[in-house]
Parts: sequence; C-alpha cells; structure tokens
Amino acid sequence: MTFKRVTGMMVWVLIMVAAIGTAYGQNETVPSDGGTVRAYIDINQPFAKKIPIAIPDFLPIQAGSSGPGEVTIQLPKRLGGNLDMTGLFIALDKRVFLESNPRAGLANEAAVKYDEWQAIGSELLVKGAFSLSGDQLVLEMRLFDVFSNKMVLGRRYSGSPKDGRRMINRFTNEILKLVTGEPGIFGTKMVFVTGSKANKSIMITEVGTDEAKGVASGGNGPYTQPTMSNGGDIAYVHREGTIWQLISGGQVISQGPLHVSPAFTPGGGLMAAVSGKHDTNIFMFQGPGGKPIPITKHWGINISPAVSPDGGQMVFVSDRGGGPQLYISSVGGGSARRLTVEGKENTDPDWSPRGDRIVFCGDSKDIFSINPDGSDLQQLTYGQGRNTRPTWSPDGRMIAFSSTRNGRNQIFVMTANGERQQPLMPDYKGDQQQPYWCNADVDFWEKKAVAAGSGGGG
Repeated sequence: MTFKRVTGMMVWVLIMVAAIGTAYGQNETVPSDGGTVRAYIDINQPFAKKIPIAIPDFLPIQAGSSGPGEVTIQLPKRLGGNLDMTGLFIALDKRVFLESNPRAGLANEAAVKYDEWQAIGSELLVKGAFSLSGDQLVLEMRLFDVFSNKMVLGRRYSGSPKDGRRMINRFTNEILKLVTGEPGIFGTKMVFVTGSKANKSIMITEVGTDEAKGVASGGNGPYTQPTMSNGGDIAYVHREGTIWQLISGGQVISQGPLHVSPAFTPGGGLMAAVSGKHDTNIFMFQGPGGKPIPITKHWGINISPAVSPDGGQMVFVSDRGGGPQLYISSVGGGSARRLTVEGKENTDPDWSPRGDRIVFCGDSKDIFSINPDGSDLQQLTYGQGRNTRPTWSPDGRMIAFSSTRNGRNQIFVMTANGERQQPLMPDYKGDQQQPYWCNADVDFWEKKAVAAGSGGGG
C-alpha cells in the first residue's frame, strides 16, 4: 500500500466563485514558501487511522459583528458532517477546544497557536470567516496543518446565503482532493424514488444537501427504477396499467409488456430487461423506434444489469439456477458464470467505479459486497431493517442504499467496508427508495452548470 502524497510548491489559492448556477470566477494563485504536504492517509486501507480535524464556529470577517446561527454554527457543523461521512476524518468536539484567540488565523496565518490544537490531538484545523450583507454571503475558509505549522489550503466563495451548503460541499471536496489526491463526491447527483405504492415519483438531489427536485411524476401509475449515465441522462420506468414504458431523456424508448431495471453502459448505451411470453431477458436499446438487441437469451428471469467500468462485462440477476443469483457475462452476451453461491436470493447488483468490487442485496434485507471473481464475500449491514438497492459513489469509496431501520424508507450511506452508516438526507421527510448515485464526478456537474448558465446547477 502506498500513501497518496501531494508535493511541490505550496500555494495560497484564492478562488472567487459567483452564485451557484452562474459563471465561475478565475483562479488566482500566490506562491508561498514552498514545501511538501505531509502524507495524511492510505486511502486503500479501509481501517486506516482517521484524521482528527478541528472546525471551530465561523466568525464574521469584521470583528465585533455577528451572524445567524445557520452560518456561524450550522455551516461548520455541515463541514464536519461531510468529512465524518467519508470515514476518513473525525471531527473533534468543540467542547475540548483550548484556543485562546478565536479570531487567530482568520486574517493572519501567523497568529494561529498550533500548540493549542496539538494539545487536543488535532492534526488539521479549519478556520472560517464570513460577511453577510442582504442577499450576498462571502465565505472564507482556510485549512491548516497543525503539525507542519502552516496553512495548506484557502478558498473564498461568494453567493446567496441559501448556497452556503454548496460552498461547504466545494470546500469539502477541496480538502479531500488535497488529502487523498482524488476528487470528492459532495455536489454529485443522486436520483431516487419517493411517494406511495401507486403514485411514485422520481427525484434528484445534490449529495451534501437535504433538498430534492422532481424529475418525473403525475399521470397514471408509478415512476420507478431511475438510473443515470455519466453524461447526466436519466432513464426510468413508468407503468400505466399493464403497459410499461422505458423512458430516457424524456422520450419513450420502448413500451409494452414488463420493462424493468434500466442501466447505462459507461459509453452511454441503455440496457433494460423486457418480458416475453416465457422469459425475461436483457436488451440493448437503440433509441426511440430502434430495434432492441438481445444480450441474454436464456429461459426464466434475467434482469438488473450493471456494467463494469471498462464496459466489457456485466453482472446481472438470473434464476437459471433455481433462485435469483448474480451472474457475470460479456456485455455482448454469451455464456455466463455464477458469481454468488451463498444465500437464497441475491439481487440489486452494482459494479464499483474502481472495478474491484460488486455490491448487492442478499435475501431482500442486507447489503453485501464481493470481488468479481467470487472471492472475499463481505456482509456490510446486519438486520437493521430492510436494506436494499445499493449504489456506489463516483469515487468507489462509499455506498448508498435504501433502509427501513428508522421506521420509514430512507437513503443511507456508508463507507465501502460498512462503516459510518447514517442517513444521507436526515431532514428530508419524504419516502426515499431505489437510489442511484451518478458516476460523473463533481467537476462534471460544475462544468455543465457553467456551460448551461442555468440556476440550480453545480
């Protein structure tokens, strides 16, 4: 195992970010004294030591002024929650802080008394300052390496106060990129299903917020089983009576008997299972009016394809062995080998973006993961309600799933090894089922928002 290390010129980076959904400002870099950021964490070791990080309340840039609790208390709490969710950090309790000057580091880096933070075991420190005038929030955040006695990251964001959480998501990702060398997942998109059995709708949320917007609803019958392509297209199933519709990009791609479990290939191709008279098989669809190409040609039920990140293989569910189990075959079809041998019923597979693991639901109640060669089966949840429909984060380090452990359907997230299981949107009151986490990284969504120049992006 090797540690991710960030080396080279240390810089103070100042980024002016306009309100969410509008064009972003240009980066400005000012060189510091140079050096190397010490190696923080081995991201390939699931049980590696977590990094203690201190995040005091944010303070007004102008001394003597005050601000609402949403900015001073809730935004740093959100930052700590984001970092804790990744399983890589431990946000220290504010009650153990020993800081003698709360404003140290807000403007003058040299004023930070690093020994006060070392004394409580903190390895990293975040300082935040803000100004709030009418509908304009300016938020400055700085990250300090407590043991190296220097600032290693700084950002300034400006926008509407309602975009404070998105600013926090951006800074979380900056920290993760610095510490792990890989992009963060906050600000990526997740689709899910909400509503009653007969009136289900599809929603989309930005990971790191508690808000969601409608994608598909209304009409007769439920909208279910959403999925997303790496290019941001959304596909789902709509049922009206006995007629099933496969919809992608707002267009009906196919309709008729049972259509289920749509899935995109890494290249943007769309697959789904369709029922015939005596069997259900997986097809590749060519767009509206195009003739679907059969991928599986086997009796019984063959559904729920999930394609490997290189686009060469797929894992799917089949009952050809007597009960629902996972099988792997070429995306082009042909012979398939059985992947799972334990458990009576294994469903809902999803292939990690890293290519090394497949996650699935066992016996309709718990989440498991396994290597694509069938080795190293791991159970990740243990009988806390019904846990279904697991889906990987874009970086392959986290898993989202639907759980009833709190008495209702909620989306939960956990690390890839089952740690840090917690609700993704604890303040969202609606039903939350069938999540799918888009494998486009946050930079994709930011660029898409800039190109579109539309509100609500990012």
